[in-house]
Amino acid sequence: MSHTHRRDGRGGRNKARGRPCGAWGAALALACAAALTACGPDGGDADAAGTASDAPTSSAPTESAPAPTGTGTPAEPTQPTQPAPPTSAAPSASPKPGGIARCETDGLALSLVAHGQEMNSKYFDLRLTNTGGEPCDLLGHPGVSLLDAGGKRVGEPATRSQDGAGDGGPVRLRPGQAAHATVKTAGEGVTDGRCWPEAATLLVYPPGSKQTVTTRDLAGLKVCGDSFQVGPVGDRAP
Repeated sequence: MSHTHRRDGRGGRNKARGRPCGAWGAALALACAAALTACGPDGGDADAAGTASDAPTSSAPTESAPAPTGTGTPAEPTQPTQPAPPTSAAPSASPKPGGIARCETDGLALSLVAHGQEMNSKYFDLRLTNTGGEPCDLLGHPGVSLLDAGGKRVGEPATRSQDGAGDGGPVRLRPGQAAHATVKTAGEGVTDGRCWPEAATLLVYPPGSKQTVTTRDLAGLKVCGDSFQVGPVGDRAP
């Protein structure tokens, strides 16, 4: 009887000890599960990660400035362009005060006339004749050069002098009238034959013009001693 009591007593003690082990095992399992949940896969702080991930983000709308359409300051409104006025053909002569135009090359004829020899110089009368139908004016010195048969310049252009009848004032030419300018060179006999090669053409720029008139009649002109001069236009021969 007493043996049975001891066997039941052990059984009672074993059962009582089994229950506490089951409760501690369940608590230990819950603690491990909580520990696994609290620790991330990388070993980071789960509470910090959760705080960062759960932090509310600002939902306030942001207003963006409209995109500029250009750089720099805004361009001022452009004014409507006006059509250019029609152009007319250039007149044949430049207008002058008083309604008289300057003589142009298309209304002038060139000629050269020997005027004799005085002292050691030879003189020639350069004439510019108005071949147009209207009066025109000339003022100043013409530009004078000599050309050979191939069109190449001989020597240098004539330098300016005050020889002749011109006083430096304007010369008004009616149709058919001529203006005169004196061309001078040294006499061949006083230069020991030091003369330029023979020229074939006399080329002249009328005063104020950028175009030329020419003649092949040189009236025996041969420049010697490197002396080649032209005076201003006048209303009569020298």
